[in-house]
Amino acid sequence: MMKRIIKVRVAAVAVAASALTVAPAVADPVRDSLAQIEAHLGADTGLVVQIDHKDRGHRGRHRGSYRLNEWGQTRHQERQLRRDAIQTCRAEINRAAWRIGYRDVDFDDDRRVRQIGPYGFRIRFDDVEFEDRRRDREKDVTCEVRRGHVTQLEGIPERARYGHGRGYDRGYRDGKDGHHRRRY
Repeated sequence: MMKRIIKVRVAAVAVAASALTVAPAVADPVRDSLAQIEAHLGADTGLVVQIDHKDRGHRGRHRGSYRLNEWGQTRHQERQLRRDAIQTCRAEINRAAWRIGYRDVDFDDDRRVRQIGPYGFRIRFDDVEFEDRRRDREKDVTCEVRRGHVTQLEGIPERARYGHGRGYDRGYRDGKDGHHRRRY
């Protein structure tokens, strides 16, 4: 009886070894396919080796960190660069609006960000509200950031001049040269 068990074990090892030599041949089968090797060792004994090939991508905790975009950046690096670009754009829009004379700028969460280079982003803010002393204006603003610096800014409305010639600003325009002169 003892010899029989040893023979079955030796046969199992032999079949397993043959499966290991066949495994590289079936290592790259058609996607979502199953390769199977069967060996019958006796009347009621057999050995089956199955190689399942399903392309599931990376699994586990770090699945997304290995995907690289077309500029060789991971998702984490891309998110960080995107966040910095949005903050830089918002700060520059606030500065430009303040220089023109707007009191406050309100941003909605509605924005479109597109990466245009390894360190470049084009950001379109929808319906940015520019608050003046008398009224509010909504405008779409497009901003381009390269390497942390704003290179292009479009869409900030010019501040309207109220009531020239009607006494609202306590002045009038001189008809000759068009300059604004104060009345005292």
